Amino acid sequence: MKSATYGRMRIGRCVTAKEISDLQRFANLEHTKSYLGCSADVLPILDRKCSGNKDCEVRLSDISAEDITPCLSGLVVYLEVSYSCISGKNGYVFALDS
Repeated sequence: MKSATYGRMRIGRCVTAKEISDLQRFANLEHTKSYLGCSADVLPILDRKCSGNKDCEVRLSDISAEDITPCLSGLVVYLEVSYSCISGKNGYVFALDS
């Protein structure tokens, strides 16, 4: 695992530029940061769950179980992950009796 970020990082279908502009006009700047650019680093969670495995399935409930809420409730959040698959070789472990 290289990186894993959970939140609302960019303007898109669910949060438009006009929405952000309106919020900045009518609310204080601190409050609008919770609508866009709100995120949490969840790499330790995904690393623990996925690294070293042949395949991996992560559900958003795995992240919410950790009580991570980087954005205001009601805002659609998503997960961005970066990873590399590396090929491994079968290894053998020998135990020697004395």
